[in-house]
Amino acid sequence: MLVYIQILRFFAALAVVAFHALGLAPKGFEAPGSAVSLALSYGGRGVDLFFVISGFIIFYTTRSANLTPAAFLRRRIERIVPLYFFVIVAFTLLAIALPAVFGTPGWYTPRHILKSLAFVSFTDGEPPVIAVGWSLEYEMYFYLAVALVMALTREVWRNIVMIFSALAISGQLPGVGAALGNYAFFTDPMILEFVLGVIAGQLFVDGRIGRPMLMATGCAFAAVLAGDPFNRAIVAGIPAACLVAAAAFISRKRMHPSWPERALARLGDASYSIYLAQVETVALAGMAVARLLPAIPSLLLLAVTNCIIVALGLLLNILVERPLLEFCRGFRSSRVPRPLPAMRDADLEISRSSPPPRAA
Repeated sequence: MLVYIQILRFFAALAVVAFHALGLAPKGFEAPGSAVSLALSYGGRGVDLFFVISGFIIFYTTRSANLTPAAFLRRRIERIVPLYFFVIVAFTLLAIALPAVFGTPGWYTPRHILKSLAFVSFTDGEPPVIAVGWSLEYEMYFYLAVALVMALTREVWRNIVMIFSALAISGQLPGVGAALGNYAFFTDPMILEFVLGVIAGQLFVDGRIGRPMLMATGCAFAAVLAGDPFNRAIVAGIPAACLVAAAAFISRKRMHPSWPERALARLGDASYSIYLAQVETVALAGMAVARLLPAIPSLLLLAVTNCIIVALGLLLNILVERPLLEFCRGFRSSRVPRPLPAMRDADLEISRSSPPPRAA
């Protein structure tokens, strides 16, 4: 197990939770301007770290695996979709049952729910029902692209890097973004963060980066730099790629991690649940703690809120995510036909010499 990649996943989720806890702090408990609050205000960049980790993990786990495109896509769907659908359905029901707490007028419409379930809410220019799910639409875009390239070509990763780089470059051309409208989603420079993950993975596995991949990525980042020097793919994606590469190489040296490392890695395994558990609950947890402890300092309130969300996420992972994943894997295994037991030579001789059964 790449223990420090798992640890990075936890810190990426925690950073996003802290970012939302900062922005949704109860009235009167807003964090004062300080180095800590400034750092937390950049916690949303944890999503960029997730994208790079995703590119790295998908490359690392599929490079030597003999997977068909259908098998690859099925595994990714099993990992992402069941829990996401569960959370969407759960909060839709809560919004219906407790509209004063969870409801938002015009948000839980059938069209919005269906588009969210299909990972295409971006076509309406708005986030899905579960707002943090916008990042999952990019994840699904990446998975679908990988599966399609797997089906059509042999040099899967070189072609993925070149295609995503070409898309990012085309998005920087004058007038393209305006012409695409909401479909500029497909050319957003954020897709280069998956590319950075793939490159970090190749560096880790092969010790080098292929020249075509390096040139394509370099051209894409040059185009983004020329159009928007402060684009998040540059200011967040490149540092995230460095962190992921460093974590991978450190993991190689930590073959026998300590118990704190294993504990953090376990939280990293629950990072997806932690990420989704923050929906609506960040604000509710902050208000509950503030009412219970009205004299609590604002930064301590943020820390307690983060701990509550992490605990909720771990609970969601144990009670929902892991059972759903086991169910999907078990269902898949039950549908695979088992090979018939091989006949022994004696059995074969009996079958040859025995007369056919008589009709009844």
